[in-house]
Amino acid sequence: MKKANAMVLLLILSLLLVSFSHTNSNEHDSMITRHDKDEAEFIKLAEQFEKYMCHLNLPDCEATIIADQWVITAAHCAVLIKDKFEAGRKHFVIINDTEIEVDKVIMYKQWENIEEYTSMEPLNDIALVHLKTKPKDAMQAKLYMENDEVDKLIYMVGRGDKGDGLIGVNGNDGKQRGATNRIETATERWLTWTFNHPDTKTKYLTEYEGISGPGDSGGPAFIVKDDIVYIAGISSWQDTKDGPEGLYGVVENYTRVSQFIKWINDEMSGTSDTREDILRIEVKPDATIYKPKAIAINASTLKQYVGEYDMQGRTIKIYTKENDTNLFFFLDGFPEFTFIPTKEHHFSSKTIEGFLLDFKNQENGVFKQLFITQPEPDGILKAIRK
Repeated sequence: MKKANAMVLLLILSLLLVSFSHTNSNEHDSMITRHDKDEAEFIKLAEQFEKYMCHLNLPDCEATIIADQWVITAAHCAVLIKDKFEAGRKHFVIINDTEIEVDKVIMYKQWENIEEYTSMEPLNDIALVHLKTKPKDAMQAKLYMENDEVDKLIYMVGRGDKGDGLIGVNGNDGKQRGATNRIETATERWLTWTFNHPDTKTKYLTEYEGISGPGDSGGPAFIVKDDIVYIAGISSWQDTKDGPEGLYGVVENYTRVSQFIKWINDEMSGTSDTREDILRIEVKPDATIYKPKAIAINASTLKQYVGEYDMQGRTIKIYTKENDTNLFFFLDGFPEFTFIPTKEHHFSSKTIEGFLLDFKNQENGVFKQLFITQPEPDGILKAIRK
């Protein structure tokens, strides 16, 4: 999630009614890049870091492998896994196209009930996720421990929404991209840099200039030193200067890993104290897997649902993909969501329990109304076909 006043994805759909923009991100988790280079170059740039990446398998979010069974991410991403654990559900991340079960999440307690958090102190947007088994054919990024990050070249990687600095966010194609930038400031908690226009006369402009996009939250800012890959930052939030997301001038804020080294090492080694500000939650022994049961449906039948729907001035796009019997849901500023047909005119989110779509009022072979049930009991949202 990438705006200063939107530090956590609490309820995915309850946020649809407000003006926040999020880039944290899903099986969609890509970069927003400079407009004057071929996108193939950004795709190729990401390839060298692919083995270090962990897709958190959430509506929005990435992580980085840092030890045999540990990945590091943003707390605003990990809190969604915590919520699943508390609801008695298992969670699986994806590394090298293989699902691996998560058995523990460690984060700061301030994220436990973030909607009630009123302190003016900055949040510690960092979390550790423990895997039940060691991933195969993966690489581990080292923690960047020095305090000399300013002016360092960083590499960002993700599968979030794509776009460029002139047009902003422009949908998602599922491809992993990389981008570079140069760190401008390093404070107690944050590393920051600006998305510079290619014509900008600044030493901070880089050859593959970019920033993270919707779906990239929790992802890494790598520093490469002597051919060793270090993780220096974790994607947290953006300051869009009250403008659209993804345009030149946006300022990135990544959690500064070097300031959490002792905490990370103590938690991974099991030598940490019983600090009251730390939350450690494990999956329940009797946890189950959320997997909606699909009904048979003809791909041509889906045409009656496809279209654009207006929800209080915002456009929801419902579409299909070639030879696919699922529906796809997209709202600008959010990642793409996949929905599975589970009843007549009723679809369930592939990954988010309680996230439902119901189509009603059919006329001339198309449906005129879309009802969206939120993951929490906060009512149902209604959208009208445009």
